[in-house]
Amino acid sequence: MPDSLASANPARAQEQASPLRSVLSNWVGLFVSASISLILTPILIHGLGDLYYGMWVLAATLLDSYGLLDFGVRNALFRFVAVYKGANQRRELNATLASGFIIALTTAAIVFLLTVVSVAFLPGFFNVEGSSRHIFRWLVAMLGTGVAFAFPAQFLGTYLCACRRFDLFNFTVILSGLLRAGLIILVLRLHYGVIAVGAITFGATVLSFLLNLYLVHRSDPEVSLRPSLAERARVKELLSFSVYAFLGNIGDHLRFFVDNIVIGRVLAIALITPFNIAGRLMVLMRQLLLSLASPLSGVMSELQGKGNEEDLRSYFLHATRLTSILSFYVGLILLVNGRHIITLWVGHGYPESYLLLVVLIVGYCITLAQHPSVDLLMAKHSHQPRGWWTLAEGLANLILSVILARRYGLIGIALGTTIPMLVVQIFVQPWYTLRASGISPRRYLREAMLGPFIAAAIFLAVCWLFRSTQTVVSFPRLFLSVAWQSVVFGALAYLFAMKGEERGRLLAGMQKLTSIVFGSRA
Repeated sequence: MPDSLASANPARAQEQASPLRSVLSNWVGLFVSASISLILTPILIHGLGDLYYGMWVLAATLLDSYGLLDFGVRNALFRFVAVYKGANQRRELNATLASGFIIALTTAAIVFLLTVVSVAFLPGFFNVEGSSRHIFRWLVAMLGTGVAFAFPAQFLGTYLCACRRFDLFNFTVILSGLLRAGLIILVLRLHYGVIAVGAITFGATVLSFLLNLYLVHRSDPEVSLRPSLAERARVKELLSFSVYAFLGNIGDHLRFFVDNIVIGRVLAIALITPFNIAGRLMVLMRQLLLSLASPLSGVMSELQGKGNEEDLRSYFLHATRLTSILSFYVGLILLVNGRHIITLWVGHGYPESYLLLVVLIVGYCITLAQHPSVDLLMAKHSHQPRGWWTLAEGLANLILSVILARRYGLIGIALGTTIPMLVVQIFVQPWYTLRASGISPRRYLREAMLGPFIAAAIFLAVCWLFRSTQTVVSFPRLFLSVAWQSVVFGALAYLFAMKGEERGRLLAGMQKLTSIVFGSRA
């Protein structure tokens, strides 16, 4: 965090520590979630087979699309709660929460009705025949009902995050995730199929809702969800802010999650499996970056609520520098070791997944490095154009993927995702963000992007020089390769990407950790 935000005030120091606690709890939650995903994916692939695993991914992707029906209200809730919290306005806080919860419950009812329609419509649309048709219908019914419960569950989780209680939010994620994973492994070992997996997923969503409801009241005793607190004007305010966030969410969904639907419709359901392997790694990369960026977003909204414009600019540049370092690190580690990771993870039957991974990494690295731009635009209520260009990008992704899939197969799908992503992230989003924030391009490139780019370029050159040593055939050797690469990238980031105060805090943190570990032994 920039020195300009520092203070000798203990309350201020505690406020500064909160983002660190949030980031650490996010990383713990992400580590558990990522471990569950990495362990479950090969188990599901081999336990269900390519057809039913592809059916599972397809149904989940389709029904997750219903998540768009929150119309961006969770984005609006996060922003307004953080602003009202920063301004210490309790009445507005409760009115906003109660009004938003009414929207969430209404949307959940709509999703349940749409699920009933989907059960009848979707099997025919994807040409699912025979016994698989009956299975697909049951799967859609259970997952769709689970999505309906997810709306109020995620709404309450958003309130926890906006109040910087990411630790409580991640507690729910970890507990429900571990329970879900354990039960899925059990039913697959007992030779139950994809319907049992769907039923367990539905149960985990209901558990998340109940836990979040309890934790919201426990963490904030003054909070109230009474319908009488809801206000028509507040509902209108939330929807007015969220409409452009909604457009952005549609665009994000089209560019990140629509590929499986295109494959199922244009190519074949079984081909979803090799693409999903590469896509799963990209999802984990995105979740890792968002686990860092989400707490930073809350801080930016609070700074906006307090009217600290220069502190907001400095914090934005600081956040972009951090996400760039992390994005390039994760992307390059996957690029250098991806072939071995996929082979050790799911076996030798999916060589095309690495080529898909290479194409996707390029777009994801550039996009995730600039994620704080999205948070800054939200905090400044300047996100309206971003909604339109993200929607345009998502539509371009859909159209290009359909066209290129017919000619180039799965690689065409990956290109259809990456090309629009690069166009927007290089030629559109950065320049609008700088204009909205009052930051010069020179300052942005110098303070946020140049150092991480230099570190990434040198790291890639070092890995290319030592490419002959990349003969990974086991998990221990993969671990050793990632370890030395991490040390090299960390040293380069320390030298070229970090600022003086960031280096000081890093060294202080390492010294504190060392004293805790070795001091306790002494």
